[in-house]
Amino acid sequence: MIELPQYQILDALIEQDACFAIFRLPNEDKPRFVMQMSGTPALFDDIEALNGQQGFVIAPFSISHEKPVIVIRPDCRDLSEVEISFVNSQPERQKNVRHKNIDKNEYSQLFQRFHKPLTDGTITKLVLSRSKDIPRKKGFSPGHAFFQAEEKYHRSCVFLFHTPQSGTWLGSTPEILLSGANTRWHTMALAGTRYPHSGTVSWDDKNLREQHLVTSYLLHQLSSFQITPEINGPYTAKAGNLAHLRTDFNFTLPNDSTIGTLLKSLHPTPAVSGLPKEEAFRFILKEEGYDRRYYTGFFGMLDPSGETNLYVNLRSLEIGKSSLTLFAGSGLISSSNYKDEWKETEKKLETMASIVN
Repeated sequence: MIELPQYQILDALIEQDACFAIFRLPNEDKPRFVMQMSGTPALFDDIEALNGQQGFVIAPFSISHEKPVIVIRPDCRDLSEVEISFVNSQPERQKNVRHKNIDKNEYSQLFQRFHKPLTDGTITKLVLSRSKDIPRKKGFSPGHAFFQAEEKYHRSCVFLFHTPQSGTWLGSTPEILLSGANTRWHTMALAGTRYPHSGTVSWDDKNLREQHLVTSYLLHQLSSFQITPEINGPYTAKAGNLAHLRTDFNFTLPNDSTIGTLLKSLHPTPAVSGLPKEEAFRFILKEEGYDRRYYTGFFGMLDPSGETNLYVNLRSLEIGKSSLTLFAGSGLISSSNYKDEWKETEKKLETMASIVN
C-alpha cells in the first residue's frame, strides 16, 4: 500500500465521510487524533446527556434535530494507523451551507436592532456575529490548512473535525470552556479584543466592562455547584494577531459524573451569547438572521476518568464543496458603536482567512 502524507489522509477521511477529529492543544508539540471506525456517532439533544460520556464532543450554539450534540467514539487515536482503504463509510455527502454576506450598511442596521435592548436596559450584553462565504480554491486541502494553522497559532487550540452530522470545521481558538483531570478543573473568562501593534496593550472601559460581565457570570454559575474557584486575572492574553482580556478559574470538582450538568450551566457563555443568559440567547436566535450551526458551540475530548479539554468554537470556518464560510462576532454593551464592532469582526475574519490563503 502507498503511504500517504498525513494531510492527504485527513482529506481522504473527509471525502469518505468518516467521523474524526485532529487537534493541537496550546503550546503542545504534536496534534492529537481520534476517529470512530464504524457506525454512527452518539447523538444527543441535551448537553446534560454528556454526563458519563467519553469521546470527542462537538456541540452547536443551539441544539436542534439538524444540529445535535455529537460524540465521536475514540476507536483509533493514531493517525499513522489509519488505512484509507479500510475506512468503512458512505461516500462523502458534503454540501455548502449558504449564508448571506452582509455589507457595512446592513451590519449597521443589524447593530441598531441589537443595540436597542442594551440601551433600554432589558439586556446587559449581546454578542453579534456574522458569516462570510468565500470561494473554495481549486486544490484546497483541509488537511494541509490544519497543519499550516498548527504551525502559525502556537497559543491556541487548532482543530479540524468532520462528521456527517456536523460537516467539516477548521479553526484556531484560545478559549477553554472546561478542562481538567481527576478533581482539578479549569475554565476561563475571555472577553475584550485589541489589535496590538507593540508589546503594550491598553484596555478601555468598554472592554473592561465586558470582561467583568463574563467573570461575574462564571462565578455565579460555579457557585450554584458549591464551587469556590481560585481566580487569576484579568490579564492580557495574545492569540495570533489579537489580544484579549482573560481571567482563569481553577477549582475542585468532586463528582465527575456532573460534567454534563456543569457544561449545560456554562454554555453558552456571555463571551459568545450575552446576559441575562436565556434572554440574550433567545434574542440572538430570533434577530441575528442566520444559523451559527457549530460556530460558538464547543468541542474537544471529554474523558471523566482521564483528561478533558473542551474549547469554545471561535475563529472557525466551515468547509463546503465549493465555498468556505468564515465566522466572527463581537460583544456589545450599551456603550458600543457599530464602526468599532464592524472593524473587530473584519479583523477576526482576516485572521481566519489567513489560515486558508
